[in-house]
Amino acid sequence: MAQTIALALALAFLTESMVEYLFGQIIDQVNLDKLRWLLTYVAAAVGVGLAFYYQLDLLALIGDSAPSSVGFLLSGLVIGRGANYLHGFVSTYLLRREY
Repeated sequence: MAQTIALALALAFLTESMVEYLFGQIIDQVNLDKLRWLLTYVAAAVGVGLAFYYQLDLLALIGDSAPSSVGFLLSGLVIGRGANYLHGFVSTYLLRREY
């Protein structure tokens, strides 16, 4: 479980950082501030793609169930939200079970 959480945090950090670095820079340089809202959807798509690629299902960890496509999709959306959001998710739903 710890390895899966570490992978999810790393992917969330990398997704957030790289989307901002690669696409945020373009928006800033070309003065397309009106399109900055698109970064949210780019990050979500990247997060979902990575979750499917790595077969990462955070919901399966919560419910002790088999990984599923819905779990990959939702985990990818959580990853796309970024490392800070994922840390809150893990602290609230996964680590709480251990006490």
